[in-house]
Amino acid sequence: MPRPPLSAGWPPRRPRVPVRWSASVALLGAAAAVQAAPTYPNQEVVCGFNAEREQQRQASAARFAQPVVQQMKVNGALVWTAGGANPRPTLRPGDVVTLLGSGFGAGTDIDFSKIMIGNSRALETTLQMYEQKLDILSTLNYETGVSRSHWPRDVLHWSDTEVQFTVPSHASKGPLKLQVQKRTGFNASLTRPGQPHNVIDAQVYRIPSPADTNCDVVSVLSAESKAIAPIDVAVLNPSFADMLKRGREIFWSYDYNLGLSHKYKGLEWDAIVKGQATDPYTRQKADPARLFGAVRNVAGQVPPESIDDVYFKPYPQFNPTPGLLAIGEQLKEGLTRTTGWAGYRYAESQHPFLGKGAWIGFNCASCHGYQISYQKGTSTVTKVFPGLPNPGWTMKWAALGTGTGKTTSKFAYVNEDEHGPKWASGKARVDKTPLMYLMPPGTGEATITRTAGEGGLYDNDYMFNPTAIPNVTFHLPIRRALSHTESYVGFEGSYVHAEEPDGAMGSMDATSLKALTAYMSTLDQDDDVLRDVGMYRWLKFTGRLGAQTGSGLLGEGSFVQQGWRAYDGVKAAVARGKGSFDQACARCHQDQLGAHTSEIMVPLNEVGRFFAPTDFQRKQQAIRATYLRNLYWVSSRGLLSDGHVRNLEDLVHPDRCDAQSALYRQYYTLHSPVRPAAGTPDQPLAAPDLNRRGDVFRVYREKPQNLLDTVAPARNRFVERHKYFSTVAWDASHYYWDFQKMRAQYGPDEMGSPAPIGLPATPHPWCAPNKEAVADLVQYLLTL
Repeated sequence: MPRPPLSAGWPPRRPRVPVRWSASVALLGAAAAVQAAPTYPNQEVVCGFNAEREQQRQASAARFAQPVVQQMKVNGALVWTAGGANPRPTLRPGDVVTLLGSGFGAGTDIDFSKIMIGNSRALETTLQMYEQKLDILSTLNYETGVSRSHWPRDVLHWSDTEVQFTVPSHASKGPLKLQVQKRTGFNASLTRPGQPHNVIDAQVYRIPSPADTNCDVVSVLSAESKAIAPIDVAVLNPSFADMLKRGREIFWSYDYNLGLSHKYKGLEWDAIVKGQATDPYTRQKADPARLFGAVRNVAGQVPPESIDDVYFKPYPQFNPTPGLLAIGEQLKEGLTRTTGWAGYRYAESQHPFLGKGAWIGFNCASCHGYQISYQKGTSTVTKVFPGLPNPGWTMKWAALGTGTGKTTSKFAYVNEDEHGPKWASGKARVDKTPLMYLMPPGTGEATITRTAGEGGLYDNDYMFNPTAIPNVTFHLPIRRALSHTESYVGFEGSYVHAEEPDGAMGSMDATSLKALTAYMSTLDQDDDVLRDVGMYRWLKFTGRLGAQTGSGLLGEGSFVQQGWRAYDGVKAAVARGKGSFDQACARCHQDQLGAHTSEIMVPLNEVGRFFAPTDFQRKQQAIRATYLRNLYWVSSRGLLSDGHVRNLEDLVHPDRCDAQSALYRQYYTLHSPVRPAAGTPDQPLAAPDLNRRGDVFRVYREKPQNLLDTVAPARNRFVERHKYFSTVAWDASHYYWDFQKMRAQYGPDEMGSPAPIGLPATPHPWCAPNKEAVADLVQYLLTL
């Protein structure tokens, strides 16, 4: 008999163990039964340089031929010949495809090569999902080295004349593409001058003593990529519809084990999503839509999976949090239901102290769902587009709660005694409310919700490194996800480990990961209409609509119905912009797969950053060149990896790269706020409207109300422990982010370098060749 949904009162109430008593028993049981989290391997100690492999890479790079396919076999049978009158080959998941020809190079490890079937990349590396444990006393999670699940690689063999691979399980369409890049060297270490920088295999870096750390350098990649002529193939995948549904459920309906994690840490999601939490500064009831970009579920704007109850059997990720009394079994399946907000879900689990219940967490759709209304023809369409970054999402939820004091959040770590960093050592009371509350919209910070010195991978580091929510509408061609090297194995590998920075726990099993990947392969389906809407709004906003279309009164519905290519003036400007792009941008943003990135890892001392580099970026000592897609909409959350750039015009304008210009001073020096306008008609302003992109960034500096006020000193102390927030003479009420101070000092304290690494004067110091090229270059970028 099917059980009723949680909203109907299931499960039935039963006597509860008193929380204080159960907590005591649980902690005693935890102390006896749970092994403390181990020390993670240190890549600076365990990694060595593989000179033989680098010689092979250099030898291959010296022979960069054009790859050409002469024949294709499927399961040993010849199905295609170059120049022949071939019927369209049909591929099925699991088929073994053999390509015969020349110029294929030396493979995915010696070279940097990729195979795509439609939007699905053939995996170059087997993904191992390891068993995960939780140290309940410190709430740190780690892996044991016991394999829980695995996803075998698709690439089976690679030589210069023959490539063999299996068709991925999530493939759904053609064409077949093969791209080759060469590894032309390696990044030098910024902490060990004169030596190569080596990084540990991302799949084993949570295991205490991995049998093989599989370290590698951060390879420099050729700017040029070469590809075969695409081969038109059909894909017959009877399981794809079921995979797509399952993947859509994981994206929209799952909570990634955040609900239990956040409940355990005291976050009051029930009050927050119901608008009953208190804003710590305005003292008003906090509106989820206004303060952290939550979007209401509306049928037709979101898929049914965002609204309906969904039962997972099993849950995609096994939650390592122990069950009741810290010794019981954790649920491996359960029901999730909506809160009324897209991406925020109740999910059943066993709380160590409270027993079985359903707690609220968030999922992909909360951060990667952008609600857009537009006109097409005579219709008005409103939709939450999955994959696009939500420009209104913020971390303010962490600072909200029902507390009656100045600090209202009851979330663990917000207000506590905490050790300082080595440049501000000592244990003292801190209150993280100001930085959580004023984190730039469209960004998150991976370590701020942890405690310094815990012994985990993401301890609070006091470096303030907001990270822009990435666009993931066309992510599967990418091997170097999240500014990791290719050992992370792209989007697919990003779910092999727990997402500890967000509080989630548990690796995803292979079946669920394949389903989520299948769904991700479809997120570019709205790209054409998004480009057309963005182009129209930019043309109208910049006053170019009439000159390029023949009518300044042309409506959005007509323009979007026709598409931008229907207008000769638009096409001419785009063509001119492409010329500027090829001159100024193609070195890092060129490929043959439509992603517009070479995936080069640019060293930190060359690319720079406005806010401090993230944990991932410090470990790689580099930032990957992003892929370019949906840029009008991505700019709503700000541009570059920290989201600090206001719009595409500012990004490419040569004045931003000129330290003597007014635009440079506005972005990168300390001054009274200028408060520029929003970068596009669709870029939302923050709530409260304290900081604008393209201006100084500041946070509250509080004056104690009286001698008994301990909150103001704790809040100020937390900000001041971040060494690049400075006080200024003209404003006693705020701390200002001091980019120039960071440029001058960054390195020894943060990375252990012998001297400051020398960040560039401008983050991403590559701009258009001249001012006259800016408008056309931006217009071309809007078509990507």
